[in-house]
Amino acid sequence: MRLRAKLLLVSLSLLVLPVTGWLFVRQMEGLMRAGEAQALSASAEALSRAVAQRPDGLPPAGPALFVQSMPSAPRLDGHADGAWRALLLPAYRFAGAGGQLDDSVPDALQLTLGRHEDQLYLFARVADGDRQPAEAHWPIAGQRDHLLLDVHGPQGRVSLRIANVGSGPVNLVDGGGGPPPLRVEGFWRETAEGYVVEMALPQGYAPQALALRVVDAGSDGTLRQWGMGGDVARTWPLLADRPGLSAPLAELLAPGVRGRIVDSAGWVMAQAGDPMLPEGAREVPWWRRHLYRILLSSADASRDPVADASPRSAPDEVREALAGRASSTWRRDATGERQWLSVAVPLRREGESQARGALVLERENPSVLLLADQALLRLLGLSLLAFVGSAGVIFLFAGRLSWRIRRLRDVAETALDRDGRVSARGARELRSESRDEVGDLARSFARLLDEVAGYGDYLQGLAGKLSHEINTPLAIVRGSLDNIDAAQLPEADRACVARARSGVDRLGTLVRQMSEATRIERAVGDADAELVDVGALVRDCAEGYRALLEPRALQVSVPTSPLPMRVAPDLVAQALDKLVDNARGFTPEDGWVRISLEPVPGGVCLAVANQGPPLPGRMHGKLFDSLVSVREGRGEGSHLGLGLYVVRLVAALHRGRAEASNLRGGEGVEFRMILQELV
Repeated sequence: MRLRAKLLLVSLSLLVLPVTGWLFVRQMEGLMRAGEAQALSASAEALSRAVAQRPDGLPPAGPALFVQSMPSAPRLDGHADGAWRALLLPAYRFAGAGGQLDDSVPDALQLTLGRHEDQLYLFARVADGDRQPAEAHWPIAGQRDHLLLDVHGPQGRVSLRIANVGSGPVNLVDGGGGPPPLRVEGFWRETAEGYVVEMALPQGYAPQALALRVVDAGSDGTLRQWGMGGDVARTWPLLADRPGLSAPLAELLAPGVRGRIVDSAGWVMAQAGDPMLPEGAREVPWWRRHLYRILLSSADASRDPVADASPRSAPDEVREALAGRASSTWRRDATGERQWLSVAVPLRREGESQARGALVLERENPSVLLLADQALLRLLGLSLLAFVGSAGVIFLFAGRLSWRIRRLRDVAETALDRDGRVSARGARELRSESRDEVGDLARSFARLLDEVAGYGDYLQGLAGKLSHEINTPLAIVRGSLDNIDAAQLPEADRACVARARSGVDRLGTLVRQMSEATRIERAVGDADAELVDVGALVRDCAEGYRALLEPRALQVSVPTSPLPMRVAPDLVAQALDKLVDNARGFTPEDGWVRISLEPVPGGVCLAVANQGPPLPGRMHGKLFDSLVSVREGRGEGSHLGLGLYVVRLVAALHRGRAEASNLRGGEGVEFRMILQELV
């Protein structure tokens, strides 16, 4: 991983700023929610005291039966369809001594009461798997399955016995078996689980309470009674929604707040107000509201108070209020775009411990979300600005640092040329004035290059110094050997003198080659360019090599058209001499040597190929270095490996290069010089 990527990755640690800010805003939102809930709870407490002082403001103490409003009069056929579909069915479930039970109770009485205009309707479903039927007016009806209905109306208590043998209009008598005191219409329908009774009390008859009891006869003649109590003390008063209470409730509510009064079973007796705000009051866009739902309060319950038109409301906060404790809950609609606060407080008269009902206040509350939105926007803006600024500074610093390191690398790679000489530009650029670690590293490289340059200068002058120092003792040895009279020496001594003279000659050759290499290096640096025909120059030189290469065959391939170029002709001829001499040393006497010249883009290519052994693979990149030779045991004389080095110097002077490769088929090798014009 690059340095900039690493520093950019480190800069991601700055994300801890928005995360910390988000946690702070979330805690702040929780505090604001608690404050909003406390304020609305205080309003609900004050409003509950005002409602409790009204004579009709509170439900009666103890259990009661709620009568739901019906949109139309139902058809009395024993089926829960038509107008009954608009009601909550079943409204109540009784068993045993009249307690409300769940669906798992087999002998349950399901009861629903409805009112249309001024007429009361009753729908009861009884589970009885062992039917013992009888008609209500039969003398034995009291010992068979039947219903007992106690109604308390304006004329007092009325008791009715209801029983049918099969499906049809209900049969009923007075509790003592006489004619019924009320004209009740209804229908009895037998079912697989028991029977269903649907009845309508007389129109205009306004009962205040009723009780319904099931008498279940067993096949062994036993009777069991269950359901609601039959005496006056066990009857339950009837409740209904009170439109007259909604108007005073609306006068006490603040704008944008809905109030509900519910009884102990959660039935809504009165409601007023609208919890929705105008569309323009929601200043937070929908997409940010959805985002904040995820970031801040995703645990809110999903319930739309506006769409909730149920006559019975028993959410968690209402159950808490009916138990005597004020409670509050935050809710959202299904889309998550609107947020409500719901507060419920118990309704009781002064001095009472048991709650008769609950007062529920609901309000759409965008203020918390608006404040959180403003805080989050500022937080995210500042965090984003800080993150971008810090990341930008880190990125620029990383870019600057990586650029300096790459520049140091490039300068270090080009500070030495192929000859081992130190570039003056490279040494100068490495002497940085920066005081940091990169500057210290650059100065260390500069000191190292100074030492390399000094050692290189020493090595470059070593050949001249050695040739100068060796020439004098070599001349003394050669003179001494010349002064020895070989005729006066024994045969064995004459052989020793001959070997000594041969060694002196080889030492002289080595000294001359070293001096020649030094002179060529100096000549390359001082060469002057001339405009010459390179083709004619190569042809003239090639004609001079024929006698040298005999009995080897010489092939010359030079264009007939002139090739004028500005070159150093003496150096080109000397480089060609080195190539031909190298080819001669490796070509067998019956082999061939080929000299070719051809134009290339920007210059010419001078090539010398010869028949002979291929180049060693390990030497391909070192052939043109100084003091490198592959002639071990080959040819005559001593070779220091300076010939091809001179070729490389001449090619470099002419802004070209020297190359070597094996010929196709492995029959020999080819050396090439790419030359361009000197400027």
